Amino acid sequence: MSLRDAIKISNVPIYQELARRITLPRMKKELGKIQYGNDKIGDVVDNFWLVGPLEISALEQVKFLAQLAQGELPFSEAVQQQARSITLLEQQDDWVLHGKTGWASVSEPGVGWWVGWVVKQDKIYSFALNLDVVTASDAEKRIELGKASLKLLGVF
Repeated sequence: MSLRDAIKISNVPIYQELARRITLPRMKKELGKIQYGNDKIGDVVDNFWLVGPLEISALEQVKFLAQLAQGELPFSEAVQQQARSITLLEQQDDWVLHGKTGWASVSEPGVGWWVGWVVKQDKIYSFALNLDVVTASDAEKRIELGKASLKLLGVF
């Protein structure tokens, strides 16, 4: 399965295998370059984003996504373009939507999120939506609520 396909369905085993191939020392070095969240990945390379110790706030995610959208991360433009291409969700005449859902279920209630950005008239609107996931049906509301919020804000 490609990363393009894996990201659409949040295929965690694919991400875990990729993390193992990257290795713990390289992962620490590369994450350190971008100051992602609290920068803590601990001693296990294939689950630090699932069970901790990595933590990132919604505001930190918005900042990171704005940097990715603008090609301002400390990685090659080709790598950033690949990341942007696999997060593309929708295109309309005057806007382009990128995004990724997630769900942390290690706490009660779980936390679901939808993060991304919209490019409209050469402006970038990055966003992060978090919501409590009490039942599985709550997770389905992430994109619906996010799109409604973006529409209400005049982004769509």
